[in-house]
Amino acid sequence: MTLAQAQVNFGCARADHFAIQHWPDGVVVYDDASGSLHALTPIAGEAFGLIQAGQARDAQSLAQAMGLVEPAAEELDMLQSLLVQFESMGLVECTQG
Repeated sequence: MTLAQAQVNFGCARADHFAIQHWPDGVVVYDDASGSLHALTPIAGEAFGLIQAGQARDAQSLAQAMGLVEPAAEELDMLQSLLVQFESMGLVECTQG
C-alpha cells in the first residue's frame, strides 16, 4: 500500500439509508436513497458492515477489525481496492487525512 493510499479514510455518512440482508453465499445491500441494490460477497459484506458501523475507516483499520492482526501487503491492497469499489458503488465516501 502506498503512502497516498494510507492517508485516505472512508466513511459511511448515509449509514441509515442502507438495508442489509445476509445470505449464506453473500450480502445484499439496498440503498433507500437511490433505490439501488448491490450484491456483495460474504467478505465484502462483512467489510461494508464494519465501515457502516464506524468500526473501520481505512484498509489497515478494516484489516484489524476483520481479525487480521498483521495483514500482509497483498491483503491491505485487496482491502484498499474493496474500499475504492465501495466508493464507486456509492456505499462510502472518501476523505483525505
